[in-house]
Amino acid sequence: MTTTPQSLPAQNVQLSQILESAVIVNWSDLVQLTTGGLLQVEYHIGGGRSVDSLKMWCKTASGYWSLICDYSVNPGWSSGPRFSNGFHSRNLGRLLESIMLNQNLFQHASEVNSNVVIQVGPPTQKEIAAAKLQMDEAFPAPVPTLRKAAPRLRVQVPSPALL
Repeated sequence: MTTTPQSLPAQNVQLSQILESAVIVNWSDLVQLTTGGLLQVEYHIGGGRSVDSLKMWCKTASGYWSLICDYSVNPGWSSGPRFSNGFHSRNLGRLLESIMLNQNLFQHASEVNSNVVIQVGPPTQKEIAAAKLQMDEAFPAPVPTLRKAAPRLRVQVPSPALL
């Protein structure tokens, strides 16, 4: 059995919405009870109307902002999101990379060479469910397909009596 990737559905989803959903879905990986419970995502829209860089911050209990991760979107040398200050989420890293590699599927509400800031507070169960649904719609799982077995070729070896 193999999997066939599905094409992503055409959507009217803002890039900022899908990034917020990625944060909400991974909230428990990012926010400990000792923090202020506020996350901030900052990104820069470059000249090609695509995201050049992204940073994610968490407000600490003392009111300071601590860097969670940064991501420089450059196909030549980017290795994906870099987590720092004790934060890490494999799932969020994969989602951010998928979003950044497919950002042309999402609408940009910002102008060229502008900065966008999104702040996310502690999500409710309803917001978590909506964020999961949005992520599933944006990035559907591959559909398993059954492959037919190829017919085996029979190689006939001539019998020694015929030689």
